[in-house]
Amino acid sequence: MMFMCKVVTKDFKIIGMKHKGYFNDYGETVPKAAQQFLEYAKDIPNNTGLEVTVYEPPKQPTQLEGIFLVGMLVNEHNDFVPEGMEYMHIQHSYAVIKGKGTEMGNLYSVLDKWILEQSYDRATPEQYIIEVYHPVQDDVEDVEVYIPLKINE
Repeated sequence: MMFMCKVVTKDFKIIGMKHKGYFNDYGETVPKAAQQFLEYAKDIPNNTGLEVTVYEPPKQPTQLEGIFLVGMLVNEHNDFVPEGMEYMHIQHSYAVIKGKGTEMGNLYSVLDKWILEQSYDRATPEQYIIEVYHPVQDDVEDVEVYIPLKINE
């Protein structure tokens, strides 16, 4: 399957819940946290219905634990943030790829390779890595993976 990678500048407004976990366990802990979060999602004003996960990249190669946030994209921020949640506004330039949620590992590999081939530099660990999930009727959800880039403006 062919994947298309491109560079975009995005403005994310997110309300979600922060979690801490071992990077090696993210395959289990992130979906579990997202599932639990969905029970509270109805309380989020102005939500777009799109789930999102925000990852704080490791600061050192030896780092075992990381912070991630599971939440919803919102159209605009108002002063109401449900208890136990927080609001994040992230604006940056990203390399992005879209595919099926079941192809997550492959999406990251293809995108990382493309970033190298295009001679871009990743803006990690300073900036967050973001995944946005798009529900698809009767099929596996689509996911967009956003890796932050250093773009000279």
